[in-house]
Amino acid sequence: MRGQGCCRAVLAQGPCAEVTRCSCGHIHLAVGPVTLRLEEDVLRALGHTVLEAIQRLEEGSHPAHREAEASEPLAAPATAHGAPNGGWKQ
Repeated sequence: MRGQGCCRAVLAQGPCAEVTRCSCGHIHLAVGPVTLRLEEDVLRALGHTVLEAIQRLEEGSHPAHREAEASEPLAAPATAHGAPNGGWKQ
């Protein structure tokens, strides 16, 4: 639900997502039926994380890469993106 007096401007729109900026300063990322309300720095950190994931998917498109990665355990990231203390911001 939008606050009184708030209006949104579309920053980007695609076939599966939309990013808008509310006049109160929040960024809204809508993906299907889910909308996340984010601060600008969190949106930027999320964008970097998504780009990194896409790069890794593209690097792993060769079958030999997929087999090697399947045999190695996944390492947990040292810190979460977007929060100065390593945790998630709300």
